[in-house]
Amino acid sequence: MKALAAVLFVAALWAVSALEPASVYAQAGAKPVACGESIHPEKFYERSSLVALVAGFALLLLGILVDKNALKAGLLGLAVLPFAAWVYIHFFIDYAGLKRLAFTYNAQAENTLANIAEAQDRYKSEHDTFLTDLDKLRSHTAGAHGTDPCVKILKIEAEWNHWYAEAQHVSSPDKVRWDSRSGSSLKKG
Repeated sequence: MKALAAVLFVAALWAVSALEPASVYAQAGAKPVACGESIHPEKFYERSSLVALVAGFALLLLGILVDKNALKAGLLGLAVLPFAAWVYIHFFIDYAGLKRLAFTYNAQAENTLANIAEAQDRYKSEHDTFLTDLDKLRSHTAGAHGTDPCVKILKIEAEWNHWYAEAQHVSSPDKVRWDSRSGSSLKKG
């Protein structure tokens, strides 16, 4: 009985650790409080649903196969929890609301990249090249309303004739990209 309880406890810990991807922990870092509710990627919900179903059916199968009535009732009772989690994931989470919120966060990231595009144009007109150093670039974004503190600039690559940037809102799972080769640097790539 104690061995089975230990196995179930270890299995539950494994299931919980399998649900949370490492990238969500990396994003959570030093997030400002005013940046909004963090959104999990869709794969998180898909993985959670799969783990809940596997755990539910495993407990159900163990409950069917065990001969002791008390243990059988306990396992069948525990099987209700993963199935309840599956029902919650599929029927009670507002995926449309999460997509709207992610769109809003991505628009903030895109606005920050638009401000950087304006600063890149200003720097290019002054120095005949684009800038990759974000600290120097921030001084040129002052006229373009600056950068949003909730948006993390992941990558800036620049050559003398074009530049590329990638940003992400700290609460969004999506990355926004900007490429100056798609027309002018003020157009999103």
